[in-house]
Amino acid sequence: MAEKERKTVSDEIVSFKESRRASFAKMMRELPSMDYKVLDLREEDGFTARLAVKKAHEGAARGMLIVCAGGGFVFKSWNEALPVAELFYGKGINVSILDYHVNDAGINDEGLNVMRMAGEDGLEAIRYLRANAEEYRILPDHIAIGGFSAGGMLTGYAATRFDAGDPASSDPVKRASSRPDAALVLYGAFSRTSSVPSFPGGLTREEIAEAAKMDNVRNLRPDCPPMFVFQTHEDDPRIGLNFCIELANFGIPFEIHTFERGAHGGALYNGKDETPDEPHTALWAPVAADWLLMRGF
Repeated sequence: MAEKERKTVSDEIVSFKESRRASFAKMMRELPSMDYKVLDLREEDGFTARLAVKKAHEGAARGMLIVCAGGGFVFKSWNEALPVAELFYGKGINVSILDYHVNDAGINDEGLNVMRMAGEDGLEAIRYLRANAEEYRILPDHIAIGGFSAGGMLTGYAATRFDAGDPASSDPVKRASSRPDAALVLYGAFSRTSSVPSFPGGLTREEIAEAAKMDNVRNLRPDCPPMFVFQTHEDDPRIGLNFCIELANFGIPFEIHTFERGAHGGALYNGKDETPDEPHTALWAPVAADWLLMRGF
């Protein structure tokens, strides 16, 4: 590729990233006018993660779904956030949107430190909502997290790195458990260590050990929450299938739904909000909502 062509492609990528970041920032600014309360969660590396909590449904307390958009840990796609949250809210489930850590390196970040920071944002959101369940009129034992692509990796992190809280802490949030009660991994069941390289040499023992630290599959445990996994065949169904084989090996409850059509990043796949129009694949969302409702959300 000629230098001029390379520069053009590079400029287009930068423009796309900036556009996505701007769209998500605009969405966050507008959420308070749509009955969302936006609050600060935690600060690290110069960025403060935030949570936007939609006003709860009237009547008895219900479950909560934390929605995490994708974007390769470089940006967050608004169409994997607000439209998704609104759909699940329309099904009777309380919702919130997580504004988590990203950086310019994204998934190429050395040691995937950005994934760790984003995952910790997810855990803090779960703790916060559980500690303040009465204020938000939600069920403290029905808090789910779900995300797309990088947001799905964040979800997997939260579903495998949780703890019971610190009973000695004076902070009620820190005393709360960070275990999600359900997790939706939406075209985000990636693993860096599941496949053996087919070329001579492969990874060294040290490289494998380091990669395993940030691999959700290598951090699975029998007390992980039930998981809903969604994948399309155009996005390689083996990603979701391999992940669910590991869930089965640990006895973790799950459902997997793979659809033949739909490229990566299609969100609701309903032809709206900059998404492809794949009516059959779009069925994943109401099925996921039914799955949560079946579990008491």
